[in-house]
Amino acid sequence: MPYSLDDATATALVALHPRAARPGHAQEAPQAAAQELIAAEQRRRGQPDATGAMHVLALTQGTLLKEEFDLSTHAHHDGWRVGAVMVDVKEMIHFNARFGFPAGDALLKGVVASLAAQYPGARIVRFQPDGFAVLLLPTSQLTVREDSAETTRARLAEDLRPSLPPGASGTDVPGFTVALLELTVHQPSHWQVLGPLLWAEVERAYIMERTGRTHGLQRRRLRLDAFLPEPEGT
Repeated sequence: MPYSLDDATATALVALHPRAARPGHAQEAPQAAAQELIAAEQRRRGQPDATGAMHVLALTQGTLLKEEFDLSTHAHHDGWRVGAVMVDVKEMIHFNARFGFPAGDALLKGVVASLAAQYPGARIVRFQPDGFAVLLLPTSQLTVREDSAETTRARLAEDLRPSLPPGASGTDVPGFTVALLELTVHQPSHWQVLGPLLWAEVERAYIMERTGRTHGLQRRRLRLDAFLPEPEGT
């Protein structure tokens, strides 16, 4: 049955999403705002996008890591540890310009499918328009290795060849920036602190690799237990 909104509810919806109020389309604004709210909540809950990856809101505002924290924190006395493999498709703008955006969308979907096959049980988050972070969470029992960048890059090139558009050859498979991270967090106070913290470390590790400031597996250890190391020489 149809539902109606009272004026106060409609006004509150539009106030939450002012961009829904377009000139000349005032009557459509409440529905547009409601759709934005629904979409945002779906992203927080980890509903995959068209590529098959989750939105970063699932990590920073959702409950993606709640179960991971509950199941693994107390079992790891040396810290809560997670691995991440960040993959960014290079020069997608040129691929889209040559083969069209539908072909580019299909390529990104193929990237996610390949990563899911390479790392079964991992969670894949879209952290850049053309970039994806494969999160090797504790319950996946997967770990990031020193050679993960090369093996991931080679498997992607192999998996994507069959999905190239007509007229493309194997040499048209784009290149990939692959960054590796192993993050250990000592004494995290609550699962809600882990998502934004992990996202910040994913972004940092990716930028370090992309700009050439480091290569290979980046290992990070962070303490959240207010521990202060002894001064040197004491």
